[in-house]
Amino acid sequence: ALGKLVAGQLGHSMAVTASAVDSLTDLFASSANALAIQLAHAAPDRSHPFGHAKIETLATAGQGLLIGGSGVYLLVEGVRRLLSPEPLRLAAVTLGAMAAAALVTAALVAYLGRVAARTGSSAIQADAVHYRTDIAANLAIFLGVAVTHATGFTRVDGVLSIAVALYILTSAGALLRLGVRDLIDTSAPEERVRAIEAALDALRAAGEILGHHALRTRVAGHTLFVDVHIELPGDIPLARAHARSDRARDAILAVEPDAEVLVHIDVERDEPA
Repeated sequence: ALGKLVAGQLGHSMAVTASAVDSLTDLFASSANALAIQLAHAAPDRSHPFGHAKIETLATAGQGLLIGGSGVYLLVEGVRRLLSPEPLRLAAVTLGAMAAAALVTAALVAYLGRVAARTGSSAIQADAVHYRTDIAANLAIFLGVAVTHATGFTRVDGVLSIAVALYILTSAGALLRLGVRDLIDTSAPEERVRAIEAALDALRAAGEILGHHALRTRVAGHTLFVDVHIELPGDIPLARAHARSDRARDAILAVEPDAEVLVHIDVERDEPA
């Protein structure tokens, strides 16, 4: 980020400077995410008996707002540079900075992708998505600056600045949607719900339960909350019914190891119409 900022100022390139501002914003947002993830993994307490997972979700939404603000600023500056272009200088410095930034970002995306897949963290997933599009932006600016130096057509710099700003605003919208989705307790993705239903159907086929209904899920940061009613014979002893509910919980945890599972015991279907 600092390398691109220095190169953009020395080379009079608004596009490179815009990319530097984007990277500095990323640095701040990722640092905020690190703090949010640490707080989100804190143990439940009296004030937060369900844990603190939504802190991570809130950080994702906040990151979207922050990045969106930088996008608006860069859009205004890009229009100004398009209307009043300036000649670019120091081609080697600006091109070298953008090439190095693209390589560093590619390594970062590969690492973040592995961590997001292993942990299921929405904040890290948001970072990975955002940095992945940064690679394309860095390469586009590299090519644009090269064309500007080769042809002398300085308005390319302003056009690229606007393109970077629009890309930032698009990324901000995606992050904001991701954060708001979890804040309003949206259900887990359909494939995860189907996997839970398959585990419960296997129990029914084995005769452990008569069936299930009222399956509900919600996502809060890295945690999936599952609530389900299982149906058992009315004359089964309480201890045996409890043991079967434990097996239903374990079957769900087998497909969602980090989930918080609540199993209700019913003797008949009581799902609302």
